[in-house]
Formats: sequence, C-alpha cells, structure tokens
Amino acid sequence: MARTREFDTDEAIAQIAEAFWAEGYEATGIAELVDATGVGRASLYGAFGSKREMLHRAIDFYLSHHIEDQWSPVDGGGLDGAKRMFGQFAYVLEAKPDRARMGCLLVNSAVELGRTDSEVVALSERYRTRMRDAFRSAYERAVVDGDMDGGHAEERAELSMLLLMGCFVSIKSGAPLEEIQRLTTHATDLIDSWRTPGS
Repeated sequence: MARTREFDTDEAIAQIAEAFWAEGYEATGIAELVDATGVGRASLYGAFGSKREMLHRAIDFYLSHHIEDQWSPVDGGGLDGAKRMFGQFAYVLEAKPDRARMGCLLVNSAVELGRTDSEVVALSERYRTRMRDAFRSAYERAVVDGDMDGGHAEERAELSMLLLMGCFVSIKSGAPLEEIQRLTTHATDLIDSWRTPGS
C-alpha cells in the first residue's frame, strides 16, 4: 500500500493563497495548485477538499496571517496609526509594483465570487469588520489623546475603510499606479484634516 505523501499543510495553504491571489479563482486550476505547492492532486483534495474549499481555507489563512500583521499596528494607533495603513499601501505601490498589482486576495475573491459564494461573503464581512474596528480603535485613541474631536470615530472609520477598499479595487481593475498613489495621499491628507488644531 502506497504511503500518503507528508507535507506541511500551513505551507501548502499559503502557496495556494498566493496562487489564487495572483491569478484569481477561475483562472487557477488544480494543475496550477499542484505546481504551486508541489503536492499531488489527490493529496490536495484529501487535505483541503474541493477547489472551492481550498479557496475558503486560503482566504482564512490570509486573514489570520497577512491581515493581522497589517492591522495590529493600526489598533489604538491614533491618527498616525490610521495614516500608517495608507502609507504602507503607498510604499508597496512604489517598492513592489508587481506585488501591488495583485490587489487583495479577499477583495479580489469577493468581486469575483461574492454573488455566488456565501462563504466568501461571510469572509469578506469578517475582513470589513476587522478593517472598520481597527480604524475606529485608532480614532477613539485620537479622541482620548485630544488629537481629534469626539463623536466622529464611527463614521470616519467607515469612510477610511471604504477609501482603502477603493484603492484595492482600483488597482486590480488596472488603474495607473500614479492614480492610486494620489488616492492614498488624499486619504492621509483627509485624516490629517481631522486633527484638532494645535495637537
């Protein structure tokens, strides 16, 4: 009886996430996932289920690793913490344009499959909630520190989240990098405009 090939499932799902992130769900076949992971087709199915289930696992991995790393500095970070997220986006645009062109795995998947895949919808809502909560935490900290007037944290968190989502959608749809850089600059200027005078 043949032995099942052993492999690191976390490493494999990270590579699957990269493949879906780069090419999208429909354009990525099982053959591409086998090539990306070096794991046989039967072993991939055995470990992760169908291709659609692999996408769900990949998005969950992406949220738990990439997203938490990106958003933890924003939590409670005040106005500078909120600006840092847009600054990071601008840095990737300049330093790694090919990587930036990949957009965001979650946003890409939601745009491609959101009308037909309830799990992607649920994961997308989890992502939006994480973004909104991080921005709100940053703005609530700014209010406590006296850097921003009270009463606006919720609406400004919502606006900041929508601006960032717009950046992801625009870049994936082929907008020039210079246009996205202008948008990130407008976003940081807007956040600065919320600063109380003298703070």
